[in-house]
Amino acid sequence: MQKKLFSLLALLLTAVLFVGCNTTDKSESSGAQNNEPSNTSNEQKPSEDNTAGEGQETPTSNDSNTDTSTSPQQEVKYVQKGVDKTEKASESKSVEQGYKMQQLPGFTLTQEEPGKDMLVSNENDEVFMRIETVDASQANFNDVKTSLQDHMNAVGETVALTSEELSAFKNVTNIEGYVVDFDTEKVVGVVFEKDGLITKLIIHDNDELDLTDAMLNMAATISKQ
Repeated sequence: MQKKLFSLLALLLTAVLFVGCNTTDKSESSGAQNNEPSNTSNEQKPSEDNTAGEGQETPTSNDSNTDTSTSPQQEVKYVQKGVDKTEKASESKSVEQGYKMQQLPGFTLTQEEPGKDMLVSNENDEVFMRIETVDASQANFNDVKTSLQDHMNAVGETVALTSEELSAFKNVTNIEGYVVDFDTEKVVGVVFEKDGLITKLIIHDNDELDLTDAMLNMAATISKQ
């Protein structure tokens, strides 16, 4: 009888211990699951704030590189293919030569090399005007004219431009001009002295664009900066 009672107590004690251990294991397992970060929360995804920051990056200001002043403008009249035209030109300044001029739309003024600039047609870069200026106190007009004549004679048979063809140039001290005509192209050379500057021009033009008069009228506005 005592032996059976002892066996029964032993079975009850074993059952109690088993239930208690099982409960503890489940609690620990549940706690571990609750404390372990989920894979979703650990993924490296850009936050909405970061994404917005990338999309709204502040552009670099170009104010320091932009001339905000309004360039002086004036109307320039010229003839192209027999048609009288008038357009507003904006002031451009030579980077190296120290002169300024009124530049029509459709042209770009660039430095070709030290002492020489190029005013080039945006439509055809084979139509252009080379510009060289020198202070009248540092050069002689006749010497510059001789240099121009030598260049034009090397191009071809020259013909002197008339005073009417050079009428765009006002208040000049001295002026000479020449042209070499080809079938559909021509080369024009002009040298003039005005406002203490001696300017030499070489123009390359063709019949398709016929921009010689436009370039001469722009050149007539050349003055010291």
